[in-house]
Amino acid sequence: MLNAGFLDCDFIQRHPSIRENKKLTLRTGHSILDPKYLAQIVILWKPEEVDMILIVVDANDNINNQRKIDLDRSVNKIRDNHLDVNKQPINDRSAEGLAIRNFETWLLADTETVATVLGVELPNLENLEDLNNTKDILEKAIAQSTYLTENLDNQRPLKVRWNLAFQVDLENLKSVCPVGYAAFAESLLTATKAVIPIIEMD
Repeated sequence: MLNAGFLDCDFIQRHPSIRENKKLTLRTGHSILDPKYLAQIVILWKPEEVDMILIVVDANDNINNQRKIDLDRSVNKIRDNHLDVNKQPINDRSAEGLAIRNFETWLLADTETVATVLGVELPNLENLEDLNNTKDILEKAIAQSTYLTENLDNQRPLKVRWNLAFQVDLENLKSVCPVGYAAFAESLLTATKAVIPIIEMD
């Protein structure tokens, strides 16, 4: 995104619940698919200040059905509320991604980089999008790693994933995860082509 000229990206992730705060557990971001939470996000934003919108969610074990339906509904909701200066919907400046099976799968597509950054050994992984334990594999690797251990709060696993996302080879992701990541990359490319001319005019 930085290379494309998007220097001021905001990432929407729900706030921890009271129960999560008490237990110091890692917050999750799936609530963007919840209609009530999504409505709150839409109410708070200023659509005329938004150049492009991306939604990426984990498919988890619901690869073909409800998760995709929920994602499409959320994207349509956002597009209905992403308006131009004439209050007309903007439909070509948003993209969606369904990580199969999850975001950890995408990171593990570049096993060599992940192993190097974390300083751990990882098993040989084939047919990643068919595996249902990629989250466990990465979580175990992060727990064994000394990378970013100065961050001992409950957000360390999230920070590690974030850093890995900047270092993995995206071409590897496209080839190893053709159903999830390659489709998202194509959707993102289409939206980016629509947005760049607008940014260049500003």
